[in-house]
Amino acid sequence: MNKSDITLVIITGNSLRHYYFAKQLINNFNVLGVILEEKRKIPGSISIEEQKVINLHIMERKAKEVEYFPKDEEVGIDKNQLVEVGYGETNAPFVKNMITSLSPDYVIIYGCSIIEDEILNCFESRVINMHLGLSPYYRGAATNFWPLVNCEPECVGVTVHLATLNVDAGKILGQNRPEISEEDGPHDIGCKAIIAGTKLMIKCIRGYKEKTILPEPQKTGGRLYKNKDFEATYVEQMYKNFKDGMIEKYLNNLSERIKPF
Repeated sequence: MNKSDITLVIITGNSLRHYYFAKQLINNFNVLGVILEEKRKIPGSISIEEQKVINLHIMERKAKEVEYFPKDEEVGIDKNQLVEVGYGETNAPFVKNMITSLSPDYVIIYGCSIIEDEILNCFESRVINMHLGLSPYYRGAATNFWPLVNCEPECVGVTVHLATLNVDAGKILGQNRPEISEEDGPHDIGCKAIIAGTKLMIKCIRGYKEKTILPEPQKTGGRLYKNKDFEATYVEQMYKNFKDGMIEKYLNNLSERIKPF
C-alpha cells in the first residue's frame, strides 16, 4: 500500500517494541515527529529477591523482543524529527509546543505516560492510543500481564481508541487478539499482541480519517491496574499459570472462553 498523506506525531517509549511500532507507522504515513519517552524505573524499595524475579522477567522480555523485532534498533526518522524525553516528560510545555507547531492530523500514542489535557484539548478527538489490553476489561498499566496472572488469556489483546483524561476510557476504533499457540510463553504472546495491534492501528488511522471506522463508546467497569500494583509475587504467579497448562486449557475451550469478552 502506498504511503498515506495523513500526518502524524508519535509519542511512544524507547524499547524495541516501541521502535517497531514507530517504524511501521513511518512506513505508512507522513510522520512529522517522534517523541521517545524513557521507561519508568522499577521502584527501589523492593527486596533483593523480588528484584531478581522482576529483572529475570524483564531480561526474558528483552530477549523475545530481539527475536520478534530484530532490525528495529532505530526508529528510522531524521534526527531533527526525533525528541527523547525522560519518564513523565511527555506533557512538558516544550513537547506540547513542538506538537502544536507541527500541526499533525493525529497524535498517536503507545507506551508513554498518561497524556494530560494540555495536549488533549489542542487535538480533541485526534489523539489515538494503542492500549495493550482489551478495554474495558483491563485498564491502566501492564494490561496484557494481569490477564495472564488471573488465568484469563482471553483478555489479552489490543484496543485502539481515542485518548481521554479518563484512563483507557475513550471511544473505541478497533480491537484485536493475537493468535496464540500452545508453545507460546508470556513474551511471545506480548510481542504477537504488539504486532497485531500495530497493524490494527494503521487500519484504524486510515479508517477514522476516511470515516469508514466510527468511534464506539466503551462499556464501563473492568479492572484498573496501576504501576504500583506490579510486584514480584504476581510475576511468579503468572509463570506458574503457564507451567500449570493455562494456555492449553484456554485453547481447548477457545470459543466458550472468548464469548463473555
